[in-house]
Amino acid sequence: MTPVRTRVIGRRGRRRWFALIAIVVAGLVASGCFGGDPGGGGPSAPPPVPSRTDGGYDISWVQCGGAYPTNPVFGVVGVSNGSAFHDNPCLADEYHWAAAAPYDVGYYFNTANPGDQSVHWTEPGPFSCSGTSDDLGCAYNYGYNAARHAFEYAGAQTGAAGGKAWWLDVETVNTWSADVNSNMADIQGMLDYLDSQSGVTAGIYSSGSQWAQITGGAALSSTPVWVPYAQQRSQAPSFCDAAYSFTGGPVSLVQYPAGSFDGDYAC
Repeated sequence: MTPVRTRVIGRRGRRRWFALIAIVVAGLVASGCFGGDPGGGGPSAPPPVPSRTDGGYDISWVQCGGAYPTNPVFGVVGVSNGSAFHDNPCLADEYHWAAAAPYDVGYYFNTANPGDQSVHWTEPGPFSCSGTSDDLGCAYNYGYNAARHAFEYAGAQTGAAGGKAWWLDVETVNTWSADVNSNMADIQGMLDYLDSQSGVTAGIYSSGSQWAQITGGAALSSTPVWVPYAQQRSQAPSFCDAAYSFTGGPVSLVQYPAGSFDGDYAC
């Protein structure tokens, strides 16, 4: 998932949970957890259920007109078209792809803090805004309105914006203020808007270096994070450790290369 970066969304290896599930089922059968069928034909086991943690993908406007990952266990779909207030024209179709997966859909959207370069800078919001680039009220309102725009666009395109996980894509490729306090006011506005929506869990996608540059390394201990550190599927579980959180919040997703896509592991 990336703003204007041509993010090759997904490059992960194939899942190996089929063998694991077979072992677990065999153990349960041996221990008598499954009864035999009345006709004496032996134990009947339920069909394998995919692990929730593995086999997720995130896709976005980069995949418009192309192929999507096959058999996702869960999907995270980009609402933006690379920048805040810019929409992914393929959102409805990509949501349909993600909604067919066994587990629920998540969304992410691109963030920024462009100051008075943006026509959205002085739009009304919860705080007063003087219109200057260093006004924290303007920054908060910009973030609040950017999140509202993404949420409302997703609702209009899919009919299912609420009750989902929503992720802020915080990366240096987009425009940010040199003032980390302004950037944090902007990000807080986004989080506050999403937290006000029914059933929504808001989190942040970034890396330690980008988060430090944009926010000064601000702590958000109760906000989940999604990290891009794993270079292959086998490494993903190790990055669920709290030591890899750039905010102090729990690590919820780990992204890794999966072929020509971005794969995701749920911690």
